[in-house]
Amino acid sequence: MNRRDPVAIVGVLVVLVLVGAGPLTGVDVTSAQLTTGDGNATVESVAVDSSALAVTPGRFGTDVSYLRLPSATVSVGPVTGRPQLVYLVSAPGVGVDRVETRVITSGGTYRLSPDDRALAPGTAAGEYAVAVTVRIQSFSGDRVLLRTNETVEVAP
Repeated sequence: MNRRDPVAIVGVLVVLVLVGAGPLTGVDVTSAQLTTGDGNATVESVAVDSSALAVTPGRFGTDVSYLRLPSATVSVGPVTGRPQLVYLVSAPGVGVDRVETRVITSGGTYRLSPDDRALAPGTAAGEYAVAVTVRIQSFSGDRVLLRTNETVEVAP
């Protein structure tokens, strides 16, 4: 019974795959797809419930506060190409930048719901500015659908 060296076998397999999938054979082994691209959409309405933007204590006895982020709801009409919706909530005073994106390919209602964000322990009490922006973007342009400035209060 001959025992083969497993390292040599793996080495031979790696070389075969590299040669087989190399530029000389023309075989494309990548499966990357374009997730967004050129295009545009008719936006019928944009809604963000800013009253839901708040800092609340953590659950289950944790000693961490959370910035609770509202969802954005965008109603879209006709779409050309593959633009994407971008929802950005930025609170630099407490170190929070959350981005939620969605590629849109057809009309309908899209809901973007970023996760809540824990604040750093020891965040100072006070009021902090929060910028809320909803955009539609593609390779050919970037259009702001909604931009608002809010404040949240971190309790002592």
